[in-house]
Amino acid sequence: MKDKQSKFIKGALILAGANLVVKIIGAFFKVPLYNLIGEDGSGVFNVAYQIYTFMFIIATAGFPIAVSKMVAESIAKDDEYDARRIFETATLLLGIIGLVGSTVLYAFSDKLAALLNNPDSAMAIRVIAPGVFFVSLVSAYRGYFQGRQNMYPTAASEVTEASAKLILGIVAASAVMGMAVVSMPPGASIPDGVFSSFHERTVYSATGAILGVTAGTFLALVLMIIIFSCKEKKVKPVLGQNIRPRSEILKNLVLIAIPITIGASVSSLTSLVDLATIMNRLVVNPDVFDSYSHIFAEGTEFARSAAEDGWEGIVLLQKKANSLYGMYTGQAQTMFNLPLTIVVGLSMSIVPAISTALAERKPRDAQEITASVLRITMLFALPCAMGFFVLSEPILRVLYSDANACFLLQKLALAVAFVALVSVSNAVLQAYGKVYYPVVNMLVGGIVKVIMNYMLIPVWGIDAAPIATTVCYGTIAVLNILCIVCMLKVKLSVVYMLVKPLTATVVMGATVILVYGALDKILPASRLVTIFSIGVGALVYAVALVLIKGIKKEDVLNMPKGAKIAEIMTKYRLL
Repeated sequence: MKDKQSKFIKGALILAGANLVVKIIGAFFKVPLYNLIGEDGSGVFNVAYQIYTFMFIIATAGFPIAVSKMVAESIAKDDEYDARRIFETATLLLGIIGLVGSTVLYAFSDKLAALLNNPDSAMAIRVIAPGVFFVSLVSAYRGYFQGRQNMYPTAASEVTEASAKLILGIVAASAVMGMAVVSMPPGASIPDGVFSSFHERTVYSATGAILGVTAGTFLALVLMIIIFSCKEKKVKPVLGQNIRPRSEILKNLVLIAIPITIGASVSSLTSLVDLATIMNRLVVNPDVFDSYSHIFAEGTEFARSAAEDGWEGIVLLQKKANSLYGMYTGQAQTMFNLPLTIVVGLSMSIVPAISTALAERKPRDAQEITASVLRITMLFALPCAMGFFVLSEPILRVLYSDANACFLLQKLALAVAFVALVSVSNAVLQAYGKVYYPVVNMLVGGIVKVIMNYMLIPVWGIDAAPIATTVCYGTIAVLNILCIVCMLKVKLSVVYMLVKPLTATVVMGATVILVYGALDKILPASRLVTIFSIGVGALVYAVALVLIKGIKKEDVLNMPKGAKIAEIMTKYRLL
């Protein structure tokens, strides 16, 4: 059991480390990109990226998990040939699905952009379309290696993809933004290398950034092909072995993947509906723009573009909605996604780990892994939520040229712990074969969010979106935990999973408020003060957690050098 959990924790840490690097690279991409193209360009970029994400999830969400689960079961039975046939079948299937997805995205780009009330994003959608095909094939390789509990190829491909996106995307966006804008009389031809308005240049710059995303997925695929070619040898069946037909493999892949895909699609579909709702419901009541009137005031980039292009009436309201959506996704959601790094690693590692335990008929091992990963999830998620809640404005000022989205981030912070629990608990239920329960729970949460968005956005404006997100994922998290406790009979300690981490989090939050408040009077709006306060908060949280014995010994033992750390902590009665 110890070796299995250690392997699981090692895999989770590898993926968590890779995802941390990816998130840092992503911040280096999205933060300067936002500062470069502003709310207007971020709205165009994120509309295209959200549509791509939805298509990507439809094409690939369930299959890497299905592949990793089936490969892990075959490896547990010492059937290498079957594991390879699973991979080959999945690669062919995902290639077809990815090709269809890319074609649909490219062919219907104009209609999709119009449906979301943002026609400027059509070109960006076409540019990102090939990425669906590339990343579909990448996901087959990732699922295969994860099933073998080898997380290094997945980690390397993720870092490669993110790095290419950063370098190529920023270079392309910067090159376009460096081009001239020349006012031309009506009907005059526009010279090459110049734009007729600042808004047009911003749209092309956002499309250049999207090109970096597509290039990143292509390079990730190339890397995976190279790793597979170098690492994996040709496998032949054992003499007299009963070979499973490919039709049966395909059937099992689809049966496992479809409900997982539906569950994941509901989450992405909610984001798309969120986008469509924000864009369409904001224009219902023009008064909701008053809360962010400083973004549209005389002298701003928005006011200049409005005067140049003659925006008025419904067009003006649509452009305002696009800018607010760009601010929300470019600032608040970018920060919101950062803490989920550890959770992604845990979610991706837990499926093959639990599947192996169940295949070996060791249900108690699977239950212990489940309880451990849920405890670890809360240990990381709660302090991140508190940090965003108490330091939303200074954190945004450290990274961006403004902190317009600080109140949005503060509201969204409340959802961090819920989203973390949803991600991990979905993976747990899927690993146990309870694949339809996350689907139903996500549907319930999605319906809650759509209703709240539709009713509240015309009243509260874009501030309603993060509130609806919190209620949505809170609902899903509660339903998932009830399924795990009632159906899987996993014993979860409320004290270790909630009470102790929350206690340490409250102590951390109070300390950060006091430290930042005192230092901000000496060095107002200083980046050093913000960074120092975050460091103090992390230290106080760790110390408080240790003092109240908020970490279980088995969790420490599963960490790298865990035995030595546990020995020291036990010596000083900290465990």
